[in-house]
Amino acid sequence: MQKKNKANLALGISAAGFLGTMGLTGTFPAAMVHHGFLAATIGGLADWFAVTAIFHRPLGISYRTDILRRNRARIMDALVTFASEDLLSTDNIMQVVEKQNTGTLLAEYFLHRGGREKVHEVVNTVLLKAVNGLDSQRIAQELMPAIKQGISSFPLENILPEVLRLLAMNKHSERLLGSMLLVGEQIILSPALQNAILAHIRMLRENYEKDSAGRALIIASLGLSDEKILSLLVERMKEKLALWRSGQDHELLKSGLMAMLISLSQDERLKDILLDRKEQLLEHIDLTDYLARWMEANLKGDNPFWLEQVNAYTDERIDEYIRSAAWQAKFDQMLKDFLRSELSKHHALIPGIIRERLNEFSDDELVEFVEDKVQDDLQMIRINGSIVGALAGMGLYILIAVAERMWG
Repeated sequence: MQKKNKANLALGISAAGFLGTMGLTGTFPAAMVHHGFLAATIGGLADWFAVTAIFHRPLGISYRTDILRRNRARIMDALVTFASEDLLSTDNIMQVVEKQNTGTLLAEYFLHRGGREKVHEVVNTVLLKAVNGLDSQRIAQELMPAIKQGISSFPLENILPEVLRLLAMNKHSERLLGSMLLVGEQIILSPALQNAILAHIRMLRENYEKDSAGRALIIASLGLSDEKILSLLVERMKEKLALWRSGQDHELLKSGLMAMLISLSQDERLKDILLDRKEQLLEHIDLTDYLARWMEANLKGDNPFWLEQVNAYTDERIDEYIRSAAWQAKFDQMLKDFLRSELSKHHALIPGIIRERLNEFSDDELVEFVEDKVQDDLQMIRINGSIVGALAGMGLYILIAVAERMWG
């Protein structure tokens, strides 16, 4: 049962008791109870009037009633002043904040409250939105001058002779020769080279035969078709390469390779050729479209390759923060200093925010809001008024009765 109904019930019982005992005042107990009900009724009515007068006009009486509505401006000023200058003052707020170790709370948030995942979500969302919003074509155009400058400053004409001299060393030339022989065998067996050799064999045969039927007859009688000649040539080259790989003439080949590499490394014309080719390349190269396509394919999307590295870096920083008491203390102090600074700087906004929120209530809404928050306590005043009134009425009756008996 709501306290308002209980208070009304107490007042009703008091009034009913008073009316019910009006004709039963011949004995002392009955008279005492009657006066108790009378005082309870008077106390209950007085408290009902007082409580109701705060929010409404009891019995239509407007003098000094409807207090909240009539004094709204003054009450709101007092509420705003109390809330902003006392309850929500900078010192009071910071006293509460200072009791908390925000650095430790942040570490706990990372460990047990899903903070790590939230940080990943925020970082990934921000970075993906930023990267996916980039104009790849424009960025590629802006990067091209830097790329060309990098290629231009790369001293290939000086590096390549050094690489050749390095390859001419015995241990490197040995491996290089082995690789060249292996690659040479694979090249000989490649369809592209065999087709090219076959085309040249056909051209040479046609030039050899020309208008001579005898030559054509001899070649045909020997069964030397173009494909047969190609097969014989390939087999011969394979045998020669196999001999070289097995060691025959190996030292001679290696010496020749080393001499060639040294000669190339000392040839000034090679530097000039490389420098000229680099200049030609820089004049005609345009990697803008290629770079833009690469950025679209690799940097953008929902799960680009760099996202995993970003998450790993974020995890490392979070783990380092969790392990470091110094970092936590630094964060705690930094956050508290920031809060104090911002509160001091913007504290004047608090009264306006509170007043704006209160002004959203109409008079009826404000009365209903306040009454709903305090009515239980106010109804207890009515109940207590009836109880205290009853006790006071019976007590006064007893005192009067005793006085009459003692002094007639």
